[in-house]
Amino acid sequence: MKKRPLLQALALACTLFITGTCAAATFLMSDITNWIGPAAGPGINQAVLVLDWADAQPAWAWGYRWDANQPKTGADLLTAVLGAENRLSATISGIGFVSNVGWNGVRFQGDYNAGTGQYWNYFVNNNQQSGNYTDGAAPTGAHVLPPLGSPYDEAGPGAWISSNTGILGRPLADGSWDGLVYADFNSTGPGFSTNAPTVVPEPTWLSAILLLCVWKRRR
Repeated sequence: MKKRPLLQALALACTLFITGTCAAATFLMSDITNWIGPAAGPGINQAVLVLDWADAQPAWAWGYRWDANQPKTGADLLTAVLGAENRLSATISGIGFVSNVGWNGVRFQGDYNAGTGQYWNYFVNNNQQSGNYTDGAAPTGAHVLPPLGSPYDEAGPGAWISSNTGILGRPLADGSWDGLVYADFNSTGPGFSTNAPTVVPEPTWLSAILLLCVWKRRR
């Protein structure tokens, strides 16, 4: 009899999961904890980068902030994350394609895989202007349409939309989400994301001296 309440609770949890009556998972810009750039405030734009290696782990998201008066692209977003996180690596081609995305020697997906048809697909969270297809730098104002919100917002209308351009031709706006997923041509965007691990800062000369002092004291 003592086990019955626990069994009932487990049965209820399974029922809610199977029937879908539980609230679906939502991941918004306000849930991002790992930010790169200045503090939030007036005149500061915000965007999110999601990387999905299509492996056993979930996609990861990083937040990026910048001065609203400075035009930025998807390449600036990825470059900023790469510059802040030395465990992350990627190759950006001269026309804006991304390949060889790796994480600390553990997660890695390379270039186009002829056997599976997989490559790094690029998605954004705003509609694309019809007929504007370019891999390089897009014309001024090209496909700058309002962001739709988080692609992981169950309340909508956020969604992943295949980009007409590479990352060099993607103008960022406040509220932009950029997603890269290693998948084939039929991909609908990165899978559900969680926060990326906290950025580990590069050791400074002061921290190096402190570590040396601690090491000498312990000897």
